[in-house]
Amino acid sequence: MTSAIGPSLQILPPDLAGRISDNLPIALGILAAYIVVFLAITYVARRQYSESLSDYVVASRGLSWIVASLTLVATVLSGVGMAGFPGTVYSVGIPFITMILVGYAATAPAIWYLGRRIWVVGNEYDLNTPGDLLGDYYQSDTVRVYTVLASIAFNTTYIVAQLLAGGLILTVLTGGIVPFNVGVLILATVVVLHVVGTGMRGIAYLDTFNGALISVLLGTFGIFIILHAGGVNEVFTQLGDSMGGYTTVPGVTGLFTPEVIVLFGILVTVGNSLVAPASWIRMYSVDSERNFARIAATIVGVFTLIYVFGTSFIGIHGRTVLPDVSNPDTVSSLLAFEVMPFALASLFLVGILAAIVSTTDSYAHVMAATVVRDFVKSVVKTDLSERSELLLNKVVIVLTMLAGVIGALLYPGLITPLALIVGGATVQLLPPLIGAVAWPRASAEAAIISPAVGAISLVLFQLQLLPNPFVTPLVPGLVTASVLNLVVFVGTSYLTSPQPLSKIEQYHGLIYERL
Repeated sequence: MTSAIGPSLQILPPDLAGRISDNLPIALGILAAYIVVFLAITYVARRQYSESLSDYVVASRGLSWIVASLTLVATVLSGVGMAGFPGTVYSVGIPFITMILVGYAATAPAIWYLGRRIWVVGNEYDLNTPGDLLGDYYQSDTVRVYTVLASIAFNTTYIVAQLLAGGLILTVLTGGIVPFNVGVLILATVVVLHVVGTGMRGIAYLDTFNGALISVLLGTFGIFIILHAGGVNEVFTQLGDSMGGYTTVPGVTGLFTPEVIVLFGILVTVGNSLVAPASWIRMYSVDSERNFARIAATIVGVFTLIYVFGTSFIGIHGRTVLPDVSNPDTVSSLLAFEVMPFALASLFLVGILAAIVSTTDSYAHVMAATVVRDFVKSVVKTDLSERSELLLNKVVIVLTMLAGVIGALLYPGLITPLALIVGGATVQLLPPLIGAVAWPRASAEAAIISPAVGAISLVLFQLQLLPNPFVTPLVPGLVTASVLNLVVFVGTSYLTSPQPLSKIEQYHGLIYERL
């Protein structure tokens, strides 16, 4: 098996490689079934697609709360949530998931509070991207370009990460019939055709199915883990003497202190679920501001199910059953074949692939929307027609996926550290967002200076060129850089003039009137 599929699958134990080879028709049949569902969803979305720019970018602002919730879940979760997060629990323990859940406890009200405001001004003034909102409110092309740079950095690196994982999953599911490099190309091509042909509506419909599939699979995985261990208590007690380190604060590494769990958790989850470009655009796409309370509650419930009964159990039971895994990111896949029937384990791998597809299509879509809308149309060619803007979106998607394929095939080792940095850099847009929709005193100077200070500080902390007074896992300096950003934003706003009264009335007056 290993010789057939090359070094990219040497992570598989020989016995598992043999099982996949012996049961290849089952794995291929399950993959084929998902492809049929994918094509059906694409067909339905294509029939309803109006070929208008609004429909392409924000689904004509018509997503129901169920669709909006599940598309957000599927976009945020990605292959990282299905493989990387269980691997992190495997390595450092449950405090990591505690941190994420605390973050979502804060993110849910943030989505309700800020999301409604984003929706109100977006619906009134036909805003489609983060740059539309921030660039217009602060009357600054510099702030608008910040959102473009954040989008390019964030989306490109995460697209590469998803293509890497997707290529590997396709190779495993096909028993090496599809080599890794070919798998990357297939995934990129499928995403391009789906996004170009259906826009946000197709993405949302597919994400709804994928989000539901992912949630059910992780819940089912948790049930099989409990059965395999002999009960819920046994999942944890089988850790033996190491149980304390894996189940209590501050975790195995000692880094997950209560302060880190609260502050770092909030920044990471708010960044991924609200401020990240793909999540932000989804705030515009909801059909009514009244549905944001339902969206917030659904997200908390679904992610609690996923992370408690899926991610945590996978990581902890994986530590017991597979104590010597060299790459923690493979724990979820390897454990699936240990505790579930082969067909269900194969379906779980398809679920990982579904999460990867949902994230990749969303990031490619928002990458094109922000580059075209917030740079080409706003800075380079202000008289760009709607038809030309739509066409250029599709061209940028093709170029984005081409760059992603090149990055996945040539520079995979650079992706993980860069993705962590750009994810933290995106969070630095949070103070300007709060200023634009919730704090009328905010000034354009503050919106220009503070994100730059935060992002540059974060990079310097990453490179260890600045001493970091608050140590955090995964993204060193994130909390310190974000606090510095906020302090500079507030201080600069008080030292400079707020936006003109007409602009404040246009945004804050409208929000006050509608909410």
